[in-house]
Amino acid sequence: MKACRHTVLAALLFAPASVNCASAAETLEQLIAGAKKESELTFIAGAQTFGGAKTLAALEAAFNKRFGLNARIRFAAGPEMNAMAARVITEHKSGAKASTDMYHGSQSHFSLLHKEKALEQIDWSGVFPWITKPMEIFPKEGLLIFTSLRGTIYNAKLIAKEKAPKTYEDLVDPKLSPTWAGKLAIPPYVSWLVELSMIWSEDKVKDFTRKLVALSGGRLRYSEEERVVSGEFPIAANMGGAVEQMWQWQAKGAPLVAVMGSTPVLPSYFQLGVPKNSAHPNLAKLFVAFMASKEAQGILDKLDFRSSHLVEGTRMAKYLRENPVKLQEAKDSIAFYLKGEDSGLEFKEELTKMLKQ
Repeated sequence: MKACRHTVLAALLFAPASVNCASAAETLEQLIAGAKKESELTFIAGAQTFGGAKTLAALEAAFNKRFGLNARIRFAAGPEMNAMAARVITEHKSGAKASTDMYHGSQSHFSLLHKEKALEQIDWSGVFPWITKPMEIFPKEGLLIFTSLRGTIYNAKLIAKEKAPKTYEDLVDPKLSPTWAGKLAIPPYVSWLVELSMIWSEDKVKDFTRKLVALSGGRLRYSEEERVVSGEFPIAANMGGAVEQMWQWQAKGAPLVAVMGSTPVLPSYFQLGVPKNSAHPNLAKLFVAFMASKEAQGILDKLDFRSSHLVEGTRMAKYLRENPVKLQEAKDSIAFYLKGEDSGLEFKEELTKMLKQ
């Protein structure tokens, strides 16, 4: 603060140009005061983000009550996360106002935004008392909202527990695989296989992929877990949000079971950030921070079965405490994504060809 005051003094004495120390002086009280002057918050993301309209309405009500606001969250279903990140970057480069006041994505998407310096730098843990430094997955840019655990899912009525896989390697084990040979669903995406190279050698990943494709009975996109619940496929090799899907379906009485395929587990750390050219920056910063609070996490947990493992008392925090699950450190996956799209391009192309067989 002293340095900032000195800079302001120097500017006043020697130049007519103003110096903006808003970010350095920003406090929670100032954000709330600023938010009261902004009537609405625009949020563009996938249609079922945070469970969709019902969850967002509950979050809006709790947000307004907590901070004494009367703000409206204008939610619109938009493109997938990569396309939305590209839009935020394009708007930033053109100097246009961001079409969304908040961006929602995981490590790979925030890596793109970080490289382009498209997000506001916010001292999340310094301004908001309930936020800790580890929650800043991308320091001062991305704040963890929920932790998503990918893994294998299977129908417990069709595959007995003693015959079910315990790891990804078990999927291609000759002793176990006859149970699902020709009936195994594989994601059409190459990304989860590429990410396995963070903990496996590339040769091991390629060998695993060849064997997996030989056992395949079809392709299954993320969010299509109902096809495993229905019995169309008894098992899916990998599913984004496998654990959260297990909780959702088991609450309905469905026999869906999730298995973590690797040690460490390669999670998706889903975050919110604020584009630099946000039209409603005070509301955006305040709402992003609110989403990491116990109150907001409770709503998200109850209505969408998703939560942050770094917020005490959440379903995900309890799950990780009660189960021997080791998560990959966020910094390690961030380093992987920051290498860029050109890194390992030949490896990705090989895996893509394998999946098309």
